[in-house]
This record gives sequence, C-alpha cells and structure tokens, in this order.
Amino acid sequence: MGIQVPYLPLWFQDRGLGPEAIGIALAVPMLARLVSTPLLGLLSDRLGRPKALLAALALAAACGMAMLALSVDFAAILVTLAFTALAWMPSLSLLDSYASRQARAGRADYGKARQWGSASFLVANLVGGALLGMLGAGSVVLMMLAGQLAYVLATLALPELPRPEPRPAPITGRRARLGVLAGIVAAALVQASHATLYAFASVSWKAQGYSLATIGVLWAVGVAAEMALFRFGTRLVVRFGPHVLIAVGGIAAVVRFAAMATDPPLAVLVPLQMLHAFTFAATFLAMVELVSRSVSEHRSGTGQTAAAWIGSILMSSANVASGPLWAAFGPMAFLVSSAIGLAGALAALLAARLQPHSSGSGG
Repeated sequence: MGIQVPYLPLWFQDRGLGPEAIGIALAVPMLARLVSTPLLGLLSDRLGRPKALLAALALAAACGMAMLALSVDFAAILVTLAFTALAWMPSLSLLDSYASRQARAGRADYGKARQWGSASFLVANLVGGALLGMLGAGSVVLMMLAGQLAYVLATLALPELPRPEPRPAPITGRRARLGVLAGIVAAALVQASHATLYAFASVSWKAQGYSLATIGVLWAVGVAAEMALFRFGTRLVVRFGPHVLIAVGGIAAVVRFAAMATDPPLAVLVPLQMLHAFTFAATFLAMVELVSRSVSEHRSGTGQTAAAWIGSILMSSANVASGPLWAAFGPMAFLVSSAIGLAGALAALLAARLQPHSSGSGG
C-alpha cells in the first residue's frame, strides 16, 4: 500500500494513461471489491479459518501483480487490476476482522497494531520515493510485487484463530441498526473524499515541480500523522465514541481539501497532510470499532467486509468522477472532495442521533 497509493498513478501515467483513464483504472479495484468482498467475508466466517484464507488471498494477489507488471495496453491493465483486486482488496477487510477479534479477546490493541501497518506504509513510502527517483515510474508495480511477497510470508506466520461460538448480535432494534448503517455510510463518505487526493495529488505535485523524493515525504507526513493517532486511537474511540471521530474526520476533510483546491505551497501542504490523522485514521478506526461493537464475533468477517463493501461503492464512484473532474477543473476538483467530507460529517451527526448512547464507552 505504501507504494500503490502514492505512486501507482505515476505508473499509469508512464503507461500513457490520461486523467480519465487513470480515474477508471483506480476505480476498477474498487468495483472488483464489490463482487468479492462480501462473498469472501461470508466464506471466512463459514470456514472458520481466517489465517488460511488470508494466506491464499495474499498469494493470489501476488500472482496478479506479476501479471500487471507485464501489462502494457489499457485493456490488459484493467483486466489484471481486476484479477489482483478480487483477492487483494477483500484481504484488507478480513485482516481488520482478524485484528479486531484479537483485540476483542484481549490479545492485542487494534489501534497500536494498526500503527505498525502505518509504519510499514511509511517505510515503503520513503524507500519507494527514493527508488523511483533512480529507477523511474515504470518500476512501481515491481516494488508493489516485492512488498506483496513479503506480506505472503507474514500471513503464513499468523496464528490461526479458534472458531467462535454463535451468539446473538449486540445491536438489536430497527433504529439501532439504522444508526450503525448511517455511521458506516458517514465513515465511507469521509474515506471517499480522498479519491481525488489518491488519484491526482502525486500528479499535481509533480507538475508543480516537486521531486519524487519530496512527493514521497509529503505522503510520509500524512502517514506519520495517522500513526500518531493510531497510537492513542483505542483510548480516543473509547472516550469519544465512533460517531464523534467520524464527524471530526469529516470536518477536517472540509478544511484539508478546500485548501488543496488553492494549489498551496509546500509550507502549507505539510500541515494539510498532517490532517490525514483525522480524515483517514480517525474515520477508519471508528468504522472498524463501530462494526466490531455491532456484530457478534462469529460474524466478524461478514460485518467488516460488508462495511468495506459500502465504502467501495462510494470510493469507486468518487474515483470514476475524479478523472473527468480533474480534466475539467484541475486542483479545483478538491472542492468536490471537501463537499463529500461535509456530507460525511453530517451523516455522522445523524447516526449519533439514531444511537444517542453509543458514542462513548458506556453503550
């Protein structure tokens, strides 16, 4: 992810793709996720062997990345992206389910565990930026493949979890279930506000004359900020609750992306990237926690992948829209991102009203 998120658009550009094609290419993994994520979530819960499924998906995704590295024309790129995403994208939600189950059992702190994921993202981000400066944008997918092979080995080292006993869902009642759904949609909206950033920030910064190493540092600032939030994230979500974190993330997205629309200088970009702690990390942690509180353990995989499915719908739509918006308006397209963040904040407030006692730790 530390290579894919900031640098894959540059690889697309190196392959000759224009803004509209880049938007479509980035949407393909999200669309593929719509098909495979809920099915694999159900399969994970049915099999009761999440570690084995994670390892199999990791290997399949590595094969897909190897094929992507050999792809040149647009159609081949889309096909190999879709194949890779069918395995890769659902594994992210299944890994969240695995980690949240470990946290529920008292064997791990999810926020701190997620911090290490961000740390690996940061290392890949910085090393990738330096290597790209030497090897060029054509090496992006090969670096992604190297990281994926390391992930395959990591999944093989995970302990298998015992099959949980079926229990009733913690959340019952139509109003409460609507509150959970509204909270998931709110978090997904704030996450979707990042679509233009992920697709065109590196392209925009490169056009402004920043080196690939500088672009890598800018992405690294955001990741360092999210690491800081994840470090204390569990305490924050217990103290304030998921809905408050989502609302704060949405408000931060309004500020961040409205400022990005002005093509700010480097001195302003750095603090804007630090807002990633709220626009991404706070909302992500809140959504995982909201689902974890709302489903029984034996439905954890289904719950997390269902939330990811909703997020994929919104993110893929935003990705498809980002290409034409960028082609037509350039950096002003970030104003749409700002509006999406505002919608997420408002949806979080609605969700809190539907579940007035779910914001804190008291339930």
